[in-house]
Amino acid sequence: MTVTMTSPSRARDKAHLSKVRGQPCLICADPRTSAHHLMFTDHPAMSLKVSDYNTVPLCHNHHMELHRHGNEEQWWALQGVDPMEFVEEATK
Repeated sequence: MTVTMTSPSRARDKAHLSKVRGQPCLICADPRTSAHHLMFTDHPAMSLKVSDYNTVPLCHNHHMELHRHGNEEQWWALQGVDPMEFVEEATK
C-alpha cells in the first residue's frame, strides 16, 4: 500500500462525504455505508480528523471491526484492499 500524505489543511467537504457514503462498502459491497477517515493519510494532529477527501465507504460492521483492530494499515492489508485506490479515484 502506498501512502500519500495529502491535505495538510484537513479540508471539510460535506458534499464529498455524501458522495463517499453513496458508494458500497469496500470490503463487502453493502450499500449502507458511512465515510471512514483514513487516519494514516495525514500528518498526526491532536484531536483532528484527516481531510474529508481521505475517506472511504465502509458498512457499520467493517467500520467497527477496523476501529477494534487498532492498526489501520495492518487491517487494510489483511483485507487485501488498498483504500488509497478509492481515494484517488473519488477525488478525480
